[in-house]
Amino acid sequence: MSADVAINNLSASDQPVADVWSRRDAKYRRRALMLMAINIVLFGGLCCVTFWLRTGTGFAPASEDYWSVFSATFNPTTRTQYTPLSLGLAPISIVDVPMMIVVLGLILAALIAIPIVVSILYRIWWATPFLVSVAFLAVMPWLSITLVASCLIASVRPFRVRSRYASALMSLIPIVIYMFMASRQASGAVERLANPSDLVKLQSMLSLALVAAAVVMGIVLTIARLVNYRPGAIAPLMAILFVSPAVIFEFQVGRDELHYRLLEQEYGPGSQYMVSQDIQQMLEPIIEAKLANPENKRSYAWIRDQLTWRIGLEMDPEANATWAKYQDKAALDADRFVHLFPDSRYATAALYIKGRALDMRPDLTQLESEARLSFHDDFPSERSRVAWEKIVHNAPKTPQSVAARLQLARLEMRKGGVDEAIRRLRHAIEHGSRLIASKTSAEDDRPLMGREPPEASLEIPLPRKVLEARILLTLLENNRDPIYGNEPIQEFAHYDPLGLRYAENLTRILKQFPNCQLADNLRLEIARATVDREKRLSAIRQCTLAADSSDALPEALYLLGEAYQAEQNTEPAVNAYDRVIRAFPDSVWREFAEDRLRELNLGGSEAN
Repeated sequence: MSADVAINNLSASDQPVADVWSRRDAKYRRRALMLMAINIVLFGGLCCVTFWLRTGTGFAPASEDYWSVFSATFNPTTRTQYTPLSLGLAPISIVDVPMMIVVLGLILAALIAIPIVVSILYRIWWATPFLVSVAFLAVMPWLSITLVASCLIASVRPFRVRSRYASALMSLIPIVIYMFMASRQASGAVERLANPSDLVKLQSMLSLALVAAAVVMGIVLTIARLVNYRPGAIAPLMAILFVSPAVIFEFQVGRDELHYRLLEQEYGPGSQYMVSQDIQQMLEPIIEAKLANPENKRSYAWIRDQLTWRIGLEMDPEANATWAKYQDKAALDADRFVHLFPDSRYATAALYIKGRALDMRPDLTQLESEARLSFHDDFPSERSRVAWEKIVHNAPKTPQSVAARLQLARLEMRKGGVDEAIRRLRHAIEHGSRLIASKTSAEDDRPLMGREPPEASLEIPLPRKVLEARILLTLLENNRDPIYGNEPIQEFAHYDPLGLRYAENLTRILKQFPNCQLADNLRLEIARATVDREKRLSAIRQCTLAADSSDALPEALYLLGEAYQAEQNTEPAVNAYDRVIRAFPDSVWREFAEDRLRELNLGGSEAN
């Protein structure tokens, strides 16, 4: 009898162990459940890190717009598609920060590999918590759906094969298809990448994710086989995959990178408030709703004009608090970033975003004439002064400092500080010209894994800033008034060229300071602000009749040529440009005239 029991026990022990549940002892079951719980927690944390790297929010369901964002991921036309490729493009682009290739590659490898090996070693139903985490914590539901197919291939008959390694590799086929489709969906963003090496970086991130996922699955399956499928093969690898990207991100990238990119995304050049918007398209549904109201007695045109006017007021920071609240939030968030990361390489860039946001104002003339809302930052607010001064003090040799000096010069003009404005403009021209000269080959010399300079994504138009500084410097140096002093310039600096009633205000200055040194410049600005095309051309032509001693004459001639060129009247346009080049060789407007002549294919003969 005892021999039969021994034989039965021996035969039972010789049976192959298929997975961790094949061991029926209570201690193995408890250990398996405990380690599975640890794996789920670690994997959930990794999914939270994935969402945090996109939004700055650690726990996705805590977001106010969580369900709207989640549902938007199923809309192929939206920009909220959280795919592996889009994860590498924003908010921290692997193009700007190549070390993110490693971070994101390892994270994606873990998101892919762990559910698959769980389905192999623990059976497919135990992969459900991991798939749910990918869908709802990482907010990547399409990847989760793809992983369902991968888990089925890896662990369910008739898809699985005898070799677990072969099953694991075959399970990556849906992932490869998914990544290919995701790449196609994000092709618009990829096409904007100028450098061919940037495409290599994107491809290397996806390749690293796939290779690392295959390696992780191979290591886990090998360990499981060595320990005869006892529980515990996944937990060590899970811990390593959780810690490694976090450590690399913290020490090689930095949290300040993420927080700055989110700040830039919200308030930088590409933010929703800083782009041109078609007001007519925005207003059409509102107008139709009002017309459908039986109590309405107003016409379509009256409702449209009233709504346009109201929007203009709401976007005017001096007339309504809506735009001012946005500016206050931008300034507060930028200050918070500088406070949290005072030594960050992005501290000066954050100050630039703050200053630019506070200076941003709508182009009300375009809103009134074209029903299109766009913004400009050429008319600074006094509220931005502190930000610009900090930039000049902390980073005097950066592109941000050139823009800061130009804005400070404009602010000094309003106070009557013409000498200080001239000093700042000269420094802006000097530093800006030096930066332009040194920038020609800087991008080509950047190593493959090098990081972009902090200001690279701010889209600072450095050549234009230098030209604006030169134009303004010429205006100040040539209009020292022997009678009125700096008062005409000070009064002139108080009005936004793109604001309403700009021409009326300049006409008032002409009456307030008759025959002032600035009079010719004021008349030209009034002519430029004239809406009617024929009247504008006539007014500009009148300004060109001034004596050659007028410092406004070169600009007037250039604007006259520009007006003729717009009407395709080539000969008088060429004559106007040619006069600028010949009569005013030292003027900044000569460069503009030469560029226009090149456009007309006459640059060589006329400019010599």
